[in-house]
Amino acid sequence: MKKIILLLSLFSYSIAGLAKTIIVTDIDDTIKKANSMGGVGGLYHFLKKKPYEYTRDLFNEINAYEQIQGEETTFYYVSAAPAFTFDAPAWIKLNNFPEGPTYLKTAENGGETYAYKYRTIKAILEKELALDPDLKILFFGDNSQFDGKVYYDLKLEMKLSNSEIFIRDVSTEATVFDRDIPLVKLPGVYYFFSEMELVGNPHLLFISNKLIDGITKEYELKNLIPLYTLDTLAVRLKKICVDKHIVVTNLIVAACTVEGQLDANKYWREYYDRFKTSER
Repeated sequence: MKKIILLLSLFSYSIAGLAKTIIVTDIDDTIKKANSMGGVGGLYHFLKKKPYEYTRDLFNEINAYEQIQGEETTFYYVSAAPAFTFDAPAWIKLNNFPEGPTYLKTAENGGETYAYKYRTIKAILEKELALDPDLKILFFGDNSQFDGKVYYDLKLEMKLSNSEIFIRDVSTEATVFDRDIPLVKLPGVYYFFSEMELVGNPHLLFISNKLIDGITKEYELKNLIPLYTLDTLAVRLKKICVDKHIVVTNLIVAACTVEGQLDANKYWREYYDRFKTSER
């Protein structure tokens, strides 16, 4: 009888161990500081290939947490960057991200960014769901292009009830700075201007105190967000200012440029005062 109970216990454990989580993530401006919104300036940051260190650490903690729970994890890195621009597997390994399959655009699989990402990620999900219909899926991306829309559409079409979407707000369009500034957001998507907003997220409660302390320290030092995002915010505010005028002159453009930069600096300071880190 004891042997039967033992065998049943082992069987139950093996079934539990079959549960799987996959993480589908973009690369540029999601885990790599690329400044996709920055035009010519973006090329400089793209070539530097610096990682978002705290997102890297978060990915490693997701990986460790799921394994402790007896769940298998797989990371899929899907980028619309041309494959010839950098060696994605080597960069991921060099910067200590969890290793996993990488997908970049080539002449054979390319095309318009939305269609490429939708097609590529859907194929990944179909393959994984065929093996495990109860699959848990975490999507990570940014709003410089189509990540949020791709993930959102796939979630609806494929009825991915056990999935969550996290989008870095590099376009500065999804963060509340002033009630008169319009927001561009999809329902049910978690947008974050910095990793500070991921602390306490109900789907990421396993984040360690060590990681929280690191994020909080960089927040207090006002180093958590790349400064090029401040430039993105200033450009956006300038455009909002210009669009308010029926007739646009050089004088108006110049005035809106100054106003946009001043307001961006103000909102930047206010964001770094938004979270009371002393209470954490």
